[in-house]
Amino acid sequence: MKLDRTDALVAVLTVATLFATVGMLFDIWQAVYYAVPACALLFMLLGSLNARNEWSPRALVPVLVFWVVLAALLVVAAVSLGSGRHLGGLPLSTGVFLYLVWPVSAIGAPLAYALVYSRWLARDLEEPQR
Repeated sequence: MKLDRTDALVAVLTVATLFATVGMLFDIWQAVYYAVPACALLFMLLGSLNARNEWSPRALVPVLVFWVVLAALLVVAAVSLGSGRHLGGLPLSTGVFLYLVWPVSAIGAPLAYALVYSRWLARDLEEPQR
């Protein structure tokens, strides 16, 4: 049995989901919290595979940039948890989520995927399937 990229991504996604599930069962918030950017990256990588189970390095750049920004913001929010600083009238960690993570996730992910589609995945629709 040969595992292709899709199988590997699904397996790693299963591990990340199990990691989050263990965190939920044993009240370990970090396990759930850090599974979020891992799942975001894995789902976007899975969605970036073309019909021949290939990636384009050029098309993966927006996905990786989005993931780095999201992961950095989540780390900043976690590190600032409990600090006395404020952002926009909210505690810093909450402000980072409301003013940065939420817009980056809501706007950045669809834009990154649109770039992947236009640079890479649309070609599958243009050429006949083999």
